[in-house]
Amino acid sequence: MPRIFALVAFAFVLSLVLATPVREHKKRSFKVKRISIPNYKPDGPRAYRRALRKFGFDDISFVPGGDVATRLAAASEAASNNTSSNEDGETPASGAENDALFVAPVTVGGQQLLLNFDSGSSDMWVFNTNLDAAAQSGHTIYDKSKSTTVQNLDGTFNVTYGDGSFASGPVAVDTVDIGGSSVSAQAIGLPNDVSQSFISETASNGLVGLAFSKLNTIQPTQQKTFFENVLPDLTQPVFTAQLKHGAVGAYEFGIIDTSAFTGNLSTAAVDSTNGFWQFSSEAAVVNGQMVNIPGGTAIADTGTSLILANDNLVGAYWSQVQDAQISQQAGGVVFPCNSQLPNFQVAVGNNLATVGGENLNFSEVGTDSTGQNFCFGGLQSNQGLDFSIYGDVFFKSNFSTALKSIRALSPLLDRVLVQRLKSEAKTAGGIFLPESSQKELNQAKVLAVGPGGLDREGKRIPMSVKTGDSVLIPQFGGQNVKVGNEEYHLFRDSEYG
Repeated sequence: MPRIFALVAFAFVLSLVLATPVREHKKRSFKVKRISIPNYKPDGPRAYRRALRKFGFDDISFVPGGDVATRLAAASEAASNNTSSNEDGETPASGAENDALFVAPVTVGGQQLLLNFDSGSSDMWVFNTNLDAAAQSGHTIYDKSKSTTVQNLDGTFNVTYGDGSFASGPVAVDTVDIGGSSVSAQAIGLPNDVSQSFISETASNGLVGLAFSKLNTIQPTQQKTFFENVLPDLTQPVFTAQLKHGAVGAYEFGIIDTSAFTGNLSTAAVDSTNGFWQFSSEAAVVNGQMVNIPGGTAIADTGTSLILANDNLVGAYWSQVQDAQISQQAGGVVFPCNSQLPNFQVAVGNNLATVGGENLNFSEVGTDSTGQNFCFGGLQSNQGLDFSIYGDVFFKSNFSTALKSIRALSPLLDRVLVQRLKSEAKTAGGIFLPESSQKELNQAKVLAVGPGGLDREGKRIPMSVKTGDSVLIPQFGGQNVKVGNEEYHLFRDSEYG
């Protein structure tokens, strides 16, 4: 069987901002391994409230009812009438209690700090000497006076996150190094006020936002994220998130590690209008049955712990789990902790990504009157939001890649790629084409032609080639082509512009 590789080209127009960064370490890639904070205990209800607030749902007083409650009640009654006393062979799912809070090392002005990475926001800020002594206690502090590269920036930032947590204050630019790649004029917030939740979480000393700059809160002039600043220096215009269940995982910039996943990367067009990594997600598969989510979209967010989805999916999934129920006290769907949770799939563009059931046991919430332990589900209702939120529960099952590239005067297009992870991913350099084929980029016959991309109005762009055509690989894309005995799926930015 021929091997299939995905080669993707995208266009990204850079805009001018106040701080013009000086970039170093040209054309390279780098990996940042996360550091485990093992004493961290996840709080399902808090994570749920945080996610809803983060995306504009302010009224989060949970009221059980609606389609999800009806389906779960019906499923529970049916299960109780047909339950066998023999439950041998069922393996309890391991909950997220076995996972930990993860941070990654970042050097700011020569001072190393452990920070969180968040693809759902666009501000970078650090604990610093502007904060009072009580707020600094237990944290590693950035001291502006000890940096030889810092410069003041005329402006302020004020960012608020999901659970109402916040950080605000003046801003500066300094050299920021992540994984050995540095930006010499990265805008950073130096808050003089942060919420108590950040103060009490002493394992983390700030945050690196990786969403689009539209969400950046610096005023009067918005600034670029670290990824956007370092983008021209990368071997490939990508960053990947490999957040594995029960393992440390890593963020990698500038390369796709093909050893980290099986099969082929699947692509989905991203709508960055609202500043998020947002894409179409109009269907799901639960227990072999298709679940339609008309007009559905989703946001990929490493700063959210759970998956928040349309009630059609939530009801269909949890109705498969015996004794799963909506708990007003817990504020969401709970289930017996010893349940073996099934997998399900969600659409990412025109492709299906699998979410492993082992990742959906998020945290213990308590016991019922019989002493049965109940856990909080990693899949919860989005409470009527116009989009779903695919957080860390999703990333633990899927290798996710965000791509951009720069080409002068080209239209804007970004994409997210996902693929099922291998059980044990190795660290190796990612490649798109074998070395032998890279030397033979010449004519190839088109084996099949896929659908064209969508333009800005959502209309399908017709393909300019057809099956059987001979094409030059560097010139044409959007179809499968064959070189020797190997098959390639190629995309060209102008096909999707």
